[in-house]
Amino acid sequence: MPWTPQQFSSRHNKKLKGKAATKAASVANAILKSGGDEGIAIATANKYGNKIAYQQHNPIEHLAFKDCHDNCAMK
Repeated sequence: MPWTPQQFSSRHNKKLKGKAATKAASVANAILKSGGDEGIAIATANKYGNKIAYQQHNPIEHLAFKDCHDNCAMK
């Protein structure tokens, strides 16, 4: 079943809003389109949606981690 961002967030993760819900619905729909299992689609979409939501609420911490990771000498 293809989901809209509003449908996905209301049925599977009420915390997701805006960009995070859009990403989650997009990921879930892509997995289903490629023949994936609905349960896997929902779990994976929640993972990516939560990551986007975290980045939106903690931009400084996210950017500090990214900068550290990008400049890491252990690459």
